[in-house]
Amino acid sequence: MIYDKIENLGQYTFNNEKLNSAIQDIVAGLIEEENKSIDFQKNKIAFHTTLLREKRYEAHKKYIDIHIVLEGKEYVEVANLQLLTNKSEYDSENDIFFGDVSTDSKFSGYLEKGFALICFPEDAHLVGAHKELEERVSKVVYKIQA
Repeated sequence: MIYDKIENLGQYTFNNEKLNSAIQDIVAGLIEEENKSIDFQKNKIAFHTTLLREKRYEAHKKYIDIHIVLEGKEYVEVANLQLLTNKSEYDSENDIFFGDVSTDSKFSGYLEKGFALICFPEDAHLVGAHKELEERVSKVVYKIQA
């Protein structure tokens, strides 16, 4: 997991060239552009956050996610995949499964405009939540093959 300001992402270099390509797209300010790439997919979504206790962690086996909030803020948590319990069956078509984390050994906080959250396959992540007040969020999620 990497949580950092968007302006700092250019400092990272990865062995995964597709991930490097997505980082270059972000650093170049093309987050909201609908450019086609063979290296990654961008999903622009808008939603209202859900109360934290109603959310579950999600995880992926094939893809790396980069979450970037354009408007609003969302409460997020990230924990190592080994801490995931009560796992759902893996949906290979959508590359997703869900579970719970009941330990305090996790990263938690708010993802807001100007920051990026990169989740690798070993990172179970809970996104789109709020603790107190519901927020309207607009965001882009990059999907990169791991």
